[in-house]
Amino acid sequence: MITTSKGQIEQLLAAILQDSSEEDEEVLLHLLQGLHDKQQGIHRRYINAALHMIGKFEPDVSEVRIPITPVIHNTIKVPHGGIIATIADAAMGGLASRAAPEGYNVVTTNMNISYIATTNNNELIARGRFVHKGRQTFVMECDIEDETGRKLAIATGSFFVIQRRPS
Repeated sequence: MITTSKGQIEQLLAAILQDSSEEDEEVLLHLLQGLHDKQQGIHRRYINAALHMIGKFEPDVSEVRIPITPVIHNTIKVPHGGIIATIADAAMGGLASRAAPEGYNVVTTNMNISYIATTNNNELIARGRFVHKGRQTFVMECDIEDETGRKLAIATGSFFVIQRRPS
C-alpha cells in the first residue's frame, strides 16, 4: 500500500493545476467530485464514483447511466470500449446480484460484447435483463445506448452464484 501525506497531495495538485489545460481541469473536477460523492455515501465503490455511475434496479431489469466526459474517452474522443463493457457488466451484474439468494452474491464468469456504433452525445445507458435464472448461474443480456436511443453495443454475460465472504 502506498502511504501519502496531505502535503504530497497538495504539491501534486498545485503542479497539475499550474500546467493544466481546460480539459485537464474538467477531468480533475469530475474525479474530485466523484470522490466527494463517495465520501458523502452516494457511491459505495471508487469505480462508480470515478465514473459518476448511477443505477436503477427492478426485479427483472436494470438501468445504469454514466455521463460521457473526457474521463472515459479513447484516443479518438469517443467512449472507450472498455468503459462500455464496464457499464454493461455493472447493469447485468448488479441485477444478478440482487436476484441471488440471501447470503450469496455473483461473479462474472463470461461476457461477450458486440460494438455497433460510437457517440459524441452526453450519456451512456446500459439496460440489463435476465435470459436465464438458475440455482447456480444467471445468463443476462444488455443493450448499451446513448441518451438519444442510438444503440452502441449489445452484451451478454454469465454470472456464477457464490456464497458471500465474511466482511
